[in-house]
Amino acid sequence: MTKIYQIVMFVDRSAYLTFDVCSWRCIYCVRNVSRWCSSLKEDQQNKLKNINPEYLTVEKAVSILKENSVHTAYLGGGEPTEDDEIKTLMKELKYNGINSWLITNGEMLDDELFELSYGITFSIKAIDEKLHIRLTGRQNKKVLENFLRYGKDLKVVAETVLYPHLIECDEIKKIAEFIDSVNRLTKLRIDLAIQSKDYKILESCVEKVKKLHQNTYYIKADKAYSTPELLYPII
Repeated sequence: MTKIYQIVMFVDRSAYLTFDVCSWRCIYCVRNVSRWCSSLKEDQQNKLKNINPEYLTVEKAVSILKENSVHTAYLGGGEPTEDDEIKTLMKELKYNGINSWLITNGEMLDDELFELSYGITFSIKAIDEKLHIRLTGRQNKKVLENFLRYGKDLKVVAETVLYPHLIECDEIKKIAEFIDSVNRLTKLRIDLAIQSKDYKILESCVEKVKKLHQNTYYIKADKAYSTPELLYPII
């Protein structure tokens, strides 16, 4: 049994699978606000509040994706690499012609996971270890070692989160410099913590970071997104 409890599908027939497992305790984690996809329709979100998550087997998860002609499965959460079934799932997805895109903190990334992945979003929370521990409860030594190991490949893209009063732009500059030292072509997306709404701070930070790592961007808050389709659970 996996720890997958939610699957949503986007208009391009890619899907996001949410894993209910993570040993990190990031202060700004979106799941501290809601464990369910915030882009779903309001009535769906209201119904989901009263549902206890039920996990899927590998076979059932793959079946749902095949039935809906999904071509790429984004594996996130939570931390998918902590799921005991993650490699079995990714092998089954590959066998069935579905790409696996891993969204991970990178701590448990290994050669097999790397080879099974079509793409990897590698989240670097902080360079300063004390800040990293304050934010996540974990050290970052293995994370940085793994980015040095795998970050040269362009199927790896980087992501970090601006969290005012803790992970500020000066720390994100350090992250950008580190990424640039590994691969100057790596894409770096900077997100704003869900607890903050000050996008001016984000925009200002991105412009500063671009001077250190040119391939840096953010997703504008006013960009229109289509509401995804909820494939699981059925409500």
